[in-house]
Amino acid sequence: MNSKLRLSTKLSPTGKTQLADYFATPPFKVMVLPHYLGIWQQGLNAMQMSSSPGVLAGDLLDIQISLAKSTALSLHTQAFTRVQAMNENESAEQITQIHLAEGSRLFYLPHPLVLHKDALFKQKTLIEMQPNTELIYGEIVAIGRVLNDERFAFRQFSSHLNIYGLQHDGKKYPLVSDCIQWHPTTMNLTALSQMENYSHQGSLIYLNRGKSAVELKGILQRIHTHIAEEKTMLVGASLLNGDGIIVRVLGHRAEPIQNLFHQLANYFQEEIK
Repeated sequence: MNSKLRLSTKLSPTGKTQLADYFATPPFKVMVLPHYLGIWQQGLNAMQMSSSPGVLAGDLLDIQISLAKSTALSLHTQAFTRVQAMNENESAEQITQIHLAEGSRLFYLPHPLVLHKDALFKQKTLIEMQPNTELIYGEIVAIGRVLNDERFAFRQFSSHLNIYGLQHDGKKYPLVSDCIQWHPTTMNLTALSQMENYSHQGSLIYLNRGKSAVELKGILQRIHTHIAEEKTMLVGASLLNGDGIIVRVLGHRAEPIQNLFHQLANYFQEEIK
């Protein structure tokens, strides 16, 4: 199934973010939520929904999100995304494109992706950020249904994330480039520096093109203090080459990673005020 989701924002005369253009084909749907559930003041709070039991063989998911100047969006998802079993010659793909106009802010932390036995899934994410934009973006991936004895039973998973900064003259330069390639039959994914004995991997990226390097370093130091007492997960945080911070997590369950990311997202938002 070829499924499309188009979502854009606009600014109301009173300074609130509203839904501008919206188009979706099954199984996608978007629901606007009460504003107080989002993390941005005066922002739009919405939920990305799906009526499908998961990602099926042959699916091509095409998501495009565009934020207008000075708007803010908190975009949530409904539930875990399950990549279902596929035949040997089958696969599924998701392409996500996000554009942040000057002064806009986006929080996007989808529910974890669960790779079922024999699944083959590829995803590509492209994000473009104009000056003075802010982004909190996260991904969590589970290596399979562990309780069903499906550790690394999927066939392949690849994820390519590229984030670019846009200048006023239209030129762009790379901010983040991240790639995951998992081939369980040809790679030792339980080795040191890989997944080891963990079953869930999470990444949280905070980019703020209005913050200085000194300010970001101060935020990072406070993050290190926040995660120093963590005992059940392996957590690391570091500065990106410019404009942001990345947090990496390995854990045994999805919920603690989700909770940590939401805590940090609220913390970033407090730092912005």
